[in-house]
Amino acid sequence: MLFGYIECVNSMDISIESLPKIIRDGIREKGIVSFTPPQIEALRSGVLDDISVIVSAPTASGKTLIGELALINAVLRGKKGIYTSPLKALVYEKYQEFRFWEKYGFRIGISMGDYEVTEEELKRLENYDIIVTTYERLDSIMRRRPLWMNNVGTIVIDELHMLGDRSRGHIVEMIAIRAKLMGIQIVGLSATIGNAEEIARWLNAKLVKSDWRPVKLYEVIAYYSGRSEDRQWYMYLPKEIFNDQSPIVVDDITKYWILRAVKEGFNVLEFRYSRKAVEELASIYSIVLCANLDHKDRAFLDKLAEELEEYVPDFEYEKLAPLIRCGASYHHAGLTPEARRFIENAFRERFIRYLAATPTLAMGVNLPARVVIINTKYFNGRSLEKISVLEYKQLSGRAGRPQYDPYGIVVVAKDSRSMNESLSYIMGVPEPITSTLLSDEALRKHVLAVIVSGEVNTFDKLITFFSNSFGASRLSGDVLRYKLSSAVELLEELSMIRSRETDTKTLLTPTKLGITTSWLYIDPLTSFIVIEGLRDRTNVSDLYYLTLIGMTPDFSDISLPKGLYEWFSDLAEEYEIMGEIPPERIEHSFRDPGINWMRGFIIGLILRDWIEEVPERNIIEKYGIEAGDLRVIRENGEWLAYAASAICRVLNMDNHANRLSVIVERIKHGVKEDAIPLARLRYIGRVRARLLLNNNIKSVEDILRYREKIIRILGESWGSKIILEAERFVEQKQ
Repeated sequence: MLFGYIECVNSMDISIESLPKIIRDGIREKGIVSFTPPQIEALRSGVLDDISVIVSAPTASGKTLIGELALINAVLRGKKGIYTSPLKALVYEKYQEFRFWEKYGFRIGISMGDYEVTEEELKRLENYDIIVTTYERLDSIMRRRPLWMNNVGTIVIDELHMLGDRSRGHIVEMIAIRAKLMGIQIVGLSATIGNAEEIARWLNAKLVKSDWRPVKLYEVIAYYSGRSEDRQWYMYLPKEIFNDQSPIVVDDITKYWILRAVKEGFNVLEFRYSRKAVEELASIYSIVLCANLDHKDRAFLDKLAEELEEYVPDFEYEKLAPLIRCGASYHHAGLTPEARRFIENAFRERFIRYLAATPTLAMGVNLPARVVIINTKYFNGRSLEKISVLEYKQLSGRAGRPQYDPYGIVVVAKDSRSMNESLSYIMGVPEPITSTLLSDEALRKHVLAVIVSGEVNTFDKLITFFSNSFGASRLSGDVLRYKLSSAVELLEELSMIRSRETDTKTLLTPTKLGITTSWLYIDPLTSFIVIEGLRDRTNVSDLYYLTLIGMTPDFSDISLPKGLYEWFSDLAEEYEIMGEIPPERIEHSFRDPGINWMRGFIIGLILRDWIEEVPERNIIEKYGIEAGDLRVIRENGEWLAYAASAICRVLNMDNHANRLSVIVERIKHGVKEDAIPLARLRYIGRVRARLLLNNNIKSVEDILRYREKIIRILGESWGSKIILEAERFVEQKQ
């Protein structure tokens, strides 16, 4: 053992003093002098005695420390600990936070790569005591079954309510199933779980359920009357903290709270459900803020906006800078990660007083505000819908920041027409979480995964494995058998597995294609589309390859402006007739909603423009997308082109594999093929690479050969950096 053993914590003596010295020293250095009620209850429930625990408690109630102590405890017991979370940004944030323990001898590692987990990566991770990773990466690791997984003692699943998420819930469920079957302690953390008792029973875990918050939360009833031109809002403010007579009547709720924020020194966060809506809100209320800023604030915000210019593309800066100069901004997935981080930090420091955001902000990002305004209706493409109570509770948890805010205010249902609508959220119980694992899409991926990993080698064992799922608890055995049988039949049709009947059982074995598909972490239908699209074709265009990967189900989460489908439909038909893109019939080979031929064509055009060095601004304006969208399309395109290359290699389609390998590099750097050698070098990028090529600088060796010319072309600062990188590159090759 590394440091010794944490003894069982006496249920009547829950204090920092009851922990070993190394833990006492660590948490005291963090400034923690006592435990919160949820932390005490978790300790009493046996979280340090290897007992699985589900913690459902409000934001800022101390859930992370519970998980942290469980991870440290695992290491002290001679085991490994794993922390997993939905977003890369959250994973990196927790990695930096947990590195605090390195000074006490703990080895902290991180894994969140975009490609499949390699043997080298698995060996690297073996060296760490605590590993911080995304859901997808952990699922991929568990599929590979490295020997060191047998020494994992605790897995902390943050944002456990994601179990019910349509696109990622099945991954969380598979992590939990495997952990449960391996006897690994599970510590699940969430602010809101409607059926926490049911989930705890499924995981054989004790439930810690608490309403305790470090900052008192006041839920303000709000509703409006009248038309848009003469609309009035009614608000019932808490008498304990406001002298205003309730209800008060205002002509603009958001303006009311912004003016108070400027006067009293706090910030306001408002949630709406479309990018256009939050951008409009930020634009409207930046005017209110600008009209109420003093000269000192204006000067500071001008400097803040200048700082932003260093981090984001110029076209993104042009949209955000005028808002930030007024102390306002918006936040949605269309922004680049760099812009989102900048805005989050500025809001956290209260430089930005008003932030309009889509709900993705609430997914674990530590970004509270004293006042949170929640609109509860959104347009689903056909009609208005209301958000769930669970989502309301998740969003409302952003209100109130410990050590900064004496209380938190949630303005409930700003877009409601009656008091009852607000009350339905205040008094409502979060909806139960349901499983997504037994959908056709999820099952084909995970049935293949457990066969490839060797966890299952017969049909009966397959049934036994998935009988441990949360979804199976609500199904009859016959329905589960039918679903699994259908998945096996499909995988056999796709040549991913082989089944063989014996006298007593049905044996299931993976093919080489199935193994590669599972390890690449792609949908089996993605492999099918690549194979079907390239079979019997010897020479296809770049656009063909890019369209092919764009139409796969692994690209189905990409949202494109609806108008694009109409604008490009005629062009798509023309390209199909000429054989420049895959035929539409491929989409209909399997009737799956994730396969979309027109989406593939538009994504193919976007990626082709990118690798042909069309300026980023031009691409964004041409297709009506955001900088963040282009980033996601590029990252997905690079990953799937890499996967397609690997699939082709398995089937001895080496010509396609080689072509796709080049496309991977071109997508990664956004360049034509001749610029790849230069673009690989740090600091060069697509624009400088083309500038150097136009000046007859074609290689790293040329950079070192013509140093003075490089300085003359790129300037002293960038030229010197690039020459230094070229020297390092050559040294590493030798």
